[in-house]
Amino acid sequence: MQYYQENIALGSRTGLTLVSSGSASDINSVYHELWKDIFRFERRFSRFIPDSELSMFNKNAGTRQFISPEFKKLLETSVALAKLTNNLYNPFILPALQAAGYKHSRVPGFEKDEVDDHSQKAVTTIDKLKVGEDWAVIPYGTAIDLGGCGKGYLADMLARKLPDFVTGYWLSFGGDIAAGGLDNNSLPWHVTVESAIDEKQSISTIVAEAKCGIATSGTIVHGGKQAGNKWHHIIDPRTKQPAKTDVLLATVHHTSTVVADVLASCAVILGSSEAMHFLKKYKAKTAIIQYIGKNGKIENIQYGDTLIPGVVYA
Repeated sequence: MQYYQENIALGSRTGLTLVSSGSASDINSVYHELWKDIFRFERRFSRFIPDSELSMFNKNAGTRQFISPEFKKLLETSVALAKLTNNLYNPFILPALQAAGYKHSRVPGFEKDEVDDHSQKAVTTIDKLKVGEDWAVIPYGTAIDLGGCGKGYLADMLARKLPDFVTGYWLSFGGDIAAGGLDNNSLPWHVTVESAIDEKQSISTIVAEAKCGIATSGTIVHGGKQAGNKWHHIIDPRTKQPAKTDVLLATVHHTSTVVADVLASCAVILGSSEAMHFLKKYKAKTAIIQYIGKNGKIENIQYGDTLIPGVVYA
């Protein structure tokens, strides 16, 4: 049977689909553990919670601090991803992100909650993050945000913890999806990619074979105006400003959700002319880039052998 539950978590709608022949009580127990892990993760690593482990770490920048084993794994993952992408992904980007305009939560009802303001701090490089056996330190006057990889990291972690009697799963965290096994019809999961200009229309479908991650990043979700200037939340670490890009949405299919998440954001930063070469280099299984063409119309570039036939691919 196929089961579904959803909640608002990690700043977006989170939906968990499980396929299993196990008993209802066993499935309820799995859901209980999943939600417990999700809300615990949010409570510990959200920058929007002033006393989270992440927030306290930023408040004490410049001093060596004791960190939990999970925080250590997150930090080590961030370092690895920054090195993998040649610093196009950089967790130190938080001050620039807040300076651009993204200070408060976008979840309805929480927009005015108190948050720590790091917008006047410096943006530094990943080599300044030092991680020890049970400690870590960042330079004084800096701050980090793990939102750029946190959802993907959590999705991968939860997928690994699912018991064997769960034969298929679809874990959706806003723009990040971890999928594996088969759906209720014993078929691979199909991920419909929405149009950047009309969410009721789709431009393609990805077949999520085996265990994989699919992530979408773009400039049309989180954004606004500050001092009369438009901003979006994809910051280019090279300029410390919202990326000047023609890409509206980048969708990436990879064996890892956290890698797909980071690669999608990097593709947005690079723009349509460089994105596909970059994604192929880092072994994305499938990619779809929706961008503004020279004539002002929305165009797309696609590649991958897991796309539903019927569309001309690059």
